[in-house]
Amino acid sequence: MLPFVLKVADRPVEQLQRVNAENESIDVNVHIELYSRALNRVDEGGPSQSRQLNELIYAAFIEFLRNNAESEVFLPFERLAQHPCRQYLLILSALSSHELFEICQMQTGTSASVLNYGGYEITIKPRRHVLDTTAYLVAPDKYTLFIRKVQEDNTVRIYRSEFINLNRNSPPPLKFDTRDILENVQLELGRAREQTLPIEQLLMFPSSTEETNRPRLLKCPECGGRVRQLGKEANFCLECDWDNLPPLRQTR
Repeated sequence: MLPFVLKVADRPVEQLQRVNAENESIDVNVHIELYSRALNRVDEGGPSQSRQLNELIYAAFIEFLRNNAESEVFLPFERLAQHPCRQYLLILSALSSHELFEICQMQTGTSASVLNYGGYEITIKPRRHVLDTTAYLVAPDKYTLFIRKVQEDNTVRIYRSEFINLNRNSPPPLKFDTRDILENVQLELGRAREQTLPIEQLLMFPSSTEETNRPRLLKCPECGGRVRQLGKEANFCLECDWDNLPPLRQTR
């Protein structure tokens, strides 16, 4: 899953039919030089060149996000709810993603690269060229990028277009502070763990192993106020000092 679609152009200018109310066509200039290399051997299509090209494309995309992403607080549910998209990519540095991975591992059933948060599926994408303090949320296939290859006598050149927004059913890229992300995810996972624990474990009272058919006590026998229940038989009142908690054993 990528935040952009990569297409190959045959001409310096590609005509593209933009899908909108006017159904207009636009000209896409594929003229920004991205990569050039002298041809000394017959290995110009090797895997190392492909990796280098991928890194250059992503570096250009990160620079594009720096200039175009809108700052938000993680996670703006009301804003995201205006769009049908429920899958996103979270692009952040290797260090920040490592911290996020450690937090996500505390949630049972979550893979190391996907965070299920608030009904959204967020794929974590560690990338170079991203500051440790910043992260970007982008919808998949949000942008389209055209690249064009030109081979001269002793040189091969790769040109690219701008990143073109063709996905109008998703929000613009959003920029977050990584501290905000880590703190919110940690709090959310902490609340989820607490809700799965019985109250006896949360308050460190041993749970009763004996079954009882006694009706639950709802009112305090002394003041008639509302009582709170701890375990199956222990109760206490907040309006007076009454309780029927088991006495603590004194150690000698």
